[in-house]
Amino acid sequence: MGLFGGPSEYTRAAYLVPREVVLITGEHEGDEALWPVDLHMPVALEPPFYALSCRTEAFGARVVLASGVFVVNFMPASEETKVIEAGALSGAGAAKRARLGLAVSPARFVRAPRLDAADGWIEAEVHEVRRFGDRSLIVGRVVHAETRPRGARTFHEWRR
Repeated sequence: MGLFGGPSEYTRAAYLVPREVVLITGEHEGDEALWPVDLHMPVALEPPFYALSCRTEAFGARVVLASGVFVVNFMPASEETKVIEAGALSGAGAAKRARLGLAVSPARFVRAPRLDAADGWIEAEVHEVRRFGDRSLIVGRVVHAETRPRGARTFHEWRR
């Protein structure tokens, strides 16, 4: 039996509640991951685990899975244009971060960059990966987190 209402109605229903868009960063053997994700959440507080839902074959997901680490960067609304552009640019073979003018610093506990413009970030080591259809749920054990909120953040909501 097919999905009642179809995939587009499911997507519209799934986005009835706006979700914060984050930029995920990672690197492995010269490849850099930088892509927006709006399907993410804490899945445990003690010990802390954080999950990302992303297209299994996405370039960024492949970089994160190869490196075994990622950084979740919570971006301010003032960087919304760069967040949108990060989703429109291919990551494969491109210096996306440099093209967007996003400065980075090394993360404290994982081998991945964190974005200097972020209001906060979570550093995580990949703990488990589960595949669900066209998506993978990447669950990371949080090894470090920092916040420095300065104002409004970037959210995704369904637009007709």
